[in-house]
Amino acid sequence: MHALNASGAGPSGPERSGGSDEDGLETSGPWLSIAGWTVGLQVPDSRVRELLHRSLAGFVIAPPSAGVRICRLRVVAPSMARPEPTTRELPRPWREQDGSLRLEGEDYSARLDADGLRGEVVGAGRFPVEVVLRVMLAAELARRGGLLVHGVALVHGDAAALFTGHSGAGKSTLGGLWMDAGEALLSDELVAVWPDAMERTWRAAGTPWNLGFPREARLRAVGTLAWDSSSRWEQRQRAGDVGRVLVHNALLSEASSEGRGALLASAGRLLTDVEPVRLVFSRDASAATVVREALGVSGHG
Repeated sequence: MHALNASGAGPSGPERSGGSDEDGLETSGPWLSIAGWTVGLQVPDSRVRELLHRSLAGFVIAPPSAGVRICRLRVVAPSMARPEPTTRELPRPWREQDGSLRLEGEDYSARLDADGLRGEVVGAGRFPVEVVLRVMLAAELARRGGLLVHGVALVHGDAAALFTGHSGAGKSTLGGLWMDAGEALLSDELVAVWPDAMERTWRAAGTPWNLGFPREARLRAVGTLAWDSSSRWEQRQRAGDVGRVLVHNALLSEASSEGRGALLASAGRLLTDVEPVRLVFSRDASAATVVREALGVSGHG
């Protein structure tokens, strides 16, 4: 599990939209769109609602029109506040007999309906909301056969490359070098990836956490990172070598044998369909040059 800093980060169906819940309560917002997933938040506390608007700003949208598949997350204040911990760990969601998912954090709890369309989090502040949103997104991607990966995704034109690795592997550094070179970043924290049956390929999209942008692209490569004094793109990597790192850095949407099996199956399909690589790079502009050339673009723009 990844340790997190405490300051860091019914009848309703897919055709419903707009502001009112089935019990008459308004979806106060914000509404979000992440990797094609639409979710409306009901946050009674105006201070927390404003904090969420700020932290998720790039992904906030207007209330969706009818016909859009939407999810909802309701925030409920705890009856007795628990002290906020100095460090946190990502929760391990488990599935109840009725099919719902449950989460228990240090100072919050949550329940998500089996169909993924509705959830409730009991806790104070924005942190529990954002944690539950990540789990909901991971569960949505799992339904598509995709993954939510701790990594950095670089994009140029319509092509993207995803790199993952342990803390200190260079994900944020690489993202910074890429942006310094005038290139576009999807995310340097959590990246959504899923298969696109129409295009017979995979898509990658940014998410709101840390540095992320509301854009997506066709996924051309997935790989690991290493440091050196010169930069190079190493093809023909063994899928198993990349897969071990990838699985370790994918967010598990359900802590069960079924959940782990689905994650492994999705990772296997990804590494079958998308080129596994290793990027060895130095802390200079050569890293961006190597990635740009590997993505099939001879020059910027």
